[in-house]
Formats: sequence, structure tokens, C-alpha cells
Amino acid sequence: MQTEQIVRITRRRVADLVKSRERSEDAVLFTGDEKRRNRRWPFPGAAELSLADGDGRKRWFATCGNLSFGGLGIITDRHFSPGTVLDISCHLPELTMVGRVTVLHCRPAGKGFLTGVRFDFDE
Repeated sequence: MQTEQIVRITRRRVADLVKSRERSEDAVLFTGDEKRRNRRWPFPGAAELSLADGDGRKRWFATCGNLSFGGLGIITDRHFSPGTVLDISCHLPELTMVGRVTVLHCRPAGKGFLTGVRFDFDE
């Protein structure tokens, strides 16, 4: 991957990703009892996490599950308390997005934790 393919997470980039998934042939919305403001789209990929106030040497890995305009649903190996602020790198085939997120919820799911995070946009 070239360094120009590593970009900050911005509202515009997230909107472009959501729009590209809306146009995809396999676009399938998550269904069920929704309390969210934004629709979620399947978003397979990998993510790296570290504490925002840490030195970046301690990292955890996550699997991305879904994407919305407001944040991500990820599967983590460890529990994060709601309100925890994390630095995140989302690795996709076309680019890597880096930025900051805040944990909204984290609950057991199989062998890991279903973790919902909100994007903390700089702009």
C-alpha cells in the first residue's frame, strides 16, 4: 500500500464509502429493531486499535462488521468500557483510514465482544 492510500477518517470519506456500498450489487441492509439514526452497511475489513492517551505501543486487533455515517460495529477480543477513546486504523483493499473513535457499547458475542464505536471527526 502506498502512503497516499492512508487517509484521515472524515465525514466526506465515510459518506463516499457508504455511497459505494449502497451502489454495490451485494448491498444488504441490516434489518431488525433499529434504534440507530443511520443505516448500517456490511463493512468487512480489519482494524487496529490503541488507547488514545497511550503511547501507541499496546495494540489490539478487531474485525469490522458494519459501517454507518456515524461509526462502526467491530468485533474485538477484549472488553472496552463505554466512553473509552481509541485511535483506530481501518484497513480496506482500497485504502487505510485512520482516526479516533469513542466506544458506545461493548457486549459479549461468541468468543469476542460486539463493540460499537462512534467516529470522532476532527472537522
